[in-house]
Amino acid sequence: MAERTKEELNQEWGELVEEHRLAMPGVQVLFAFLLILPFQNRFEQLTTNQEYVYFSALICATIAIVLLIAPTAAHRIRWRQSDKEALMVMATRFAIAATVFIALAMTASVFLITDVLFGEPATVIVCSVVALAFVVFWYAFPLYRRFKHP
Repeated sequence: MAERTKEELNQEWGELVEEHRLAMPGVQVLFAFLLILPFQNRFEQLTTNQEYVYFSALICATIAIVLLIAPTAAHRIRWRQSDKEALMVMATRFAIAATVFIALAMTASVFLITDVLFGEPATVIVCSVVALAFVVFWYAFPLYRRFKHP
């Protein structure tokens, strides 16, 4: 990998921060929704399977938030130690991992709501479409472009 200038690293860091600013509110709202859900009256009516799906969504949202905030903490700890290149690599990997957990949390949340409202056939169809959309738009298209236009 070619050595990048300080200006290039600062620009890349700024782009990464902007991307995080786009992702964080969505995952935070999902997390807040998941946090209050157990305190709703109908939560007691969930099946054991639905409770497991709910808990999986909560944990995935939590992990996504941890991964999205981790570069900020690392940046503060490593401040002015000429480590921005390593921070960029770490932050990029964490951001990609966070999108996986966001997709899982959102798919699990859609599963839970669809299952409560409409039951199994609709849940399978809707969650399959949602999961496929995440795979295609978040991963397949970008990877295709990356390998087709290196």
